[in-house]
Amino acid sequence: MKKMVVIIIFFILLLTGSRLLWLQLFIQSHQPYAEKGQLDLRDFDFQHRTLTLDGEWLFYPSGWLMDKDNPPTSTTYIQVPDGWDEIFQEDEWTPYGYGSYHLKLLIDPERAFTFSMRVPSIRSAAEIYVDGHLIAAAGELGENRQQTVAKNVPFTASFETKGRSEIDIIVQAANFQDPRNGGIVRSIKFGQEKMIFRETQLSITMQLLVAVVLILHAIYSVILYLLGNKDSRLLFFSVLTISIMFYYLLGSDDKLLSFWFPINYEWGFKFVHLSMVGIGYSLLQCIDPWLPRHIHRAKQGFALVCACAVVLAILLPTRYAVTMQGVYIVLLAVPIVITLVLMLGRTIKDIRHNVFLLLAILAFVNSILWDVLLLITGIKVISYPFDLIITIACLATLWFKDYVKVHADTKELAHKLQKANRLKDEFLASTSHELRNPLHSIINMSEAVLERESAVLTHKSVNDLETVLAVGKRMSLLLNDLLDVMSLNENTKKLHLGPVSIHTIVEAVLEMLRFMIEGKPIDFVNQIPRDFHKVIADENRVIQIVFNLVHNAVKFTDEGAITLSGYTTGEGMAKIVIADTGIGVDAETMQRIFEPYEQGTISKTIVEGGFGLGLNISKRLIELHGGTLEVQSVVGQGSTFAFTLPLSDEAEIQGTYEKEQNHKKQESVVEQSDVEKKRLTVCNRPRILVVDDEPINLRVIETILTNEKYEVVTVTSGLKALKCLWSEEWDLVISDVMMPKMSGYELVRSIRKQFTMTDLPVLLLTARSQPHDIENGFLAGANDYVVKPVDALELRSRVEALTKVRRSIQELHRMEAAWLQAQIEPHFLFNTLNAILTLSELDSERTSKLVEALSDFLRESYNFQNGEALVPLENELRLVQAYLYIQQERFGKRIQVVWQLEVETNVLIPSLTIQPLIENALKHGILKRSEGGTIHIRMINVDTHLEITVADNGVGMDKEQLAKLLQPKERSSSSIGLINTHRRLQHHYGQGLRITSKLHEGTSVSFVVVAKTPLDALPLDKY
Repeated sequence: MKKMVVIIIFFILLLTGSRLLWLQLFIQSHQPYAEKGQLDLRDFDFQHRTLTLDGEWLFYPSGWLMDKDNPPTSTTYIQVPDGWDEIFQEDEWTPYGYGSYHLKLLIDPERAFTFSMRVPSIRSAAEIYVDGHLIAAAGELGENRQQTVAKNVPFTASFETKGRSEIDIIVQAANFQDPRNGGIVRSIKFGQEKMIFRETQLSITMQLLVAVVLILHAIYSVILYLLGNKDSRLLFFSVLTISIMFYYLLGSDDKLLSFWFPINYEWGFKFVHLSMVGIGYSLLQCIDPWLPRHIHRAKQGFALVCACAVVLAILLPTRYAVTMQGVYIVLLAVPIVITLVLMLGRTIKDIRHNVFLLLAILAFVNSILWDVLLLITGIKVISYPFDLIITIACLATLWFKDYVKVHADTKELAHKLQKANRLKDEFLASTSHELRNPLHSIINMSEAVLERESAVLTHKSVNDLETVLAVGKRMSLLLNDLLDVMSLNENTKKLHLGPVSIHTIVEAVLEMLRFMIEGKPIDFVNQIPRDFHKVIADENRVIQIVFNLVHNAVKFTDEGAITLSGYTTGEGMAKIVIADTGIGVDAETMQRIFEPYEQGTISKTIVEGGFGLGLNISKRLIELHGGTLEVQSVVGQGSTFAFTLPLSDEAEIQGTYEKEQNHKKQESVVEQSDVEKKRLTVCNRPRILVVDDEPINLRVIETILTNEKYEVVTVTSGLKALKCLWSEEWDLVISDVMMPKMSGYELVRSIRKQFTMTDLPVLLLTARSQPHDIENGFLAGANDYVVKPVDALELRSRVEALTKVRRSIQELHRMEAAWLQAQIEPHFLFNTLNAILTLSELDSERTSKLVEALSDFLRESYNFQNGEALVPLENELRLVQAYLYIQQERFGKRIQVVWQLEVETNVLIPSLTIQPLIENALKHGILKRSEGGTIHIRMINVDTHLEITVADNGVGMDKEQLAKLLQPKERSSSSIGLINTHRRLQHHYGQGLRITSKLHEGTSVSFVVVAKTPLDALPLDKY
């Protein structure tokens, strides 16, 4: 507080000291005054000083002293400066009239100077004569209103004395326009020409300084208004400073505006009055936030009075408008007083934060007090502008300080909002990630319950679960949209550009979305040709764009068709058009359809749900590619979305493709020439078949996987892949999803017609990582997937896992076969050998055949092929025939065999699957009867599979024994063969042994073999 008091005292001292210094420099002290029409200047120092021609002048009312033909008769003395109102009539004062002023100056004849007279105001027209010569004039003199032309502007007149001792000055004046005092109303300055010129220029400079300061503040205010938050007070502050400038330049001694612009006498008054109204009204608007409530209520009345005053100032003639000058003074004074009071009140409450307000008050009050003091004392001095400049500067500083504070607060708020927006995005992203886990749990649990319990649940419960699944998947899509928006906002979406086939992408997207049009009479029409020019784009993002646009069309189309077409433009762009026959959108909605969270038609939004992010994401992704997205729509007729993407360099692609093909041909020649050597060296390495229509992608995958661990072969189409699969053995197939003619999904479905998931794993390369896209791959029969662009570490890890699983399954089959081989009981061999020894003494031919049968049995039992997962049916039949022959030789007619073979023997089946069933039928079935029995072996084709049955008419089993037969924990050692056979069949075909039995009637064991489909039987004609 003490510091503030010191600052205030210092400021007051500075104001007072500068004003006193100004007075010391320019005050007209100890100057002589005119008496009886004469002024003695013989001892006056003209070298360093000027004076005013104040005092008693001779005055000739209603007469022209320079009119020699009609000289004035009456004369009197008049005080200058002052009006002549009381001169013309004794009983009535009037400012209107004309007359002549006369003053004689006595000077030293030895001082030959060039003198000047500075005349600030003579109302309303005047002529000045020196020694009978006209040296200056303003307006035109006349003896009535019609003859007089008013022009009350400052002027300077110069003349030489030429050694004279007296100077005769005559001023003739006329006033019939100004209702105020007429005549010489302001002091006339007199002195050497250079001194008058210096003081005049100094006065003009001071006024220009004020004008410049004011106009600069006006310009700053307008600029801040245009660049800032459009605060109307800035404009009113600009009007305030402009109004003060006009008032100052028109109401001061020099009236500079009248010299710069052609402003006549009438409009000079009008502008002064308008400036007064402008100052009062704009000042009140600037302090509007400070105004108390009761003054707020009177603002409208004040504004109405100001409007009336403006109209009157423009329309009324000057002589009438000047009589109302008191009203304009009130309109000016009232806001100034209110402002000073409010400013003082605010300052008293908090001086520290309102120091500039207090300084402005002090400067303004100081200016008023000094002006009043000089008016009372009659001291004439050059205009002192610094108090006004300081006042305006302090107010402007206060204003701009508040504005800067508001601006700083706005920036801080904007920073906080940006931070809040970023936190919001992070929250949404984090929430989306957090919600995905429980949401996927809900989806997975619902799918599991629906799949497991669909047979026992009611129809309504199944529908409810399906609804839960649909809502969950929809929510999953929404969460993915949110994550995409976050990535786009953070500019973390990176494009992996390359040549992309639009036709392939459209085909794949339409296949993914066909489930959405089930139950709707809608057709997908793909008019984009297979050989449509490729584009340079990120395949993942293009899939997302097409998916969103087609998905949007499906949502808002109830019937009709969704048509996709494409063509190239002359600007090197491909234009893809998606047209639907849906509900359409109106013009207002189309203006904001690409805004985020814009959902368009409310009724459809309620039905479909969603955040309205799909179109916004698509537009931003297209723009990232350098393309555009446009929409046209008619309500009730449908919408058309069209987007552009840059075309690829087809020549470059063709060259790359041909280079790859040549490279492949060369590699093929090398491989064919050294195929046997390669087989010997790489026989133990997993063999991988890679399928992709882009040679560059094949080279990338080959580079990642080709090392000492894998043998990689690449093909460029699904059809070529099927030919390779039929002709050779493979451990893994890696296939792209988006391929022309035959997509990855179709390839997988074709593979699964020939190979099980364990026989030949399939890894899909997909550009889409959405749950429903991955689900489509798994439903088609894929084992796993990798999202493109491929990460080398992830690809190697998944490939290694799948190939290890496949090799583990193979090893398991070999171990099982070995284990089964180990189950051949030693007494079976001893019994067979005993039978051979016995027969050798009785029948050599039968002995020879038995030895041959035993040899076949042992050869087929220990054949290395039995370690493989699948063996030809012919091999299995040779083993069975040898086994049965041996047993029939041992037990004779107790064993009868009936064969029913209606199949091709080149079918592949799991090894050691039929022999264990026959052995079980013999040991636990017919041989437990003293009379023996019959084994019926039936193999027939049923639709797409082979059904194999081994039935006997042995002792059979009761229900309790049958229930425990295939339960591993309850089995006896005698059922090991059945258990292993059952488990291996389940592994290959998803179903194992089917056993039926009745006690004392017999047992039937059957299983199904899904045969491989020959290549020529596959539906390849459409490719």
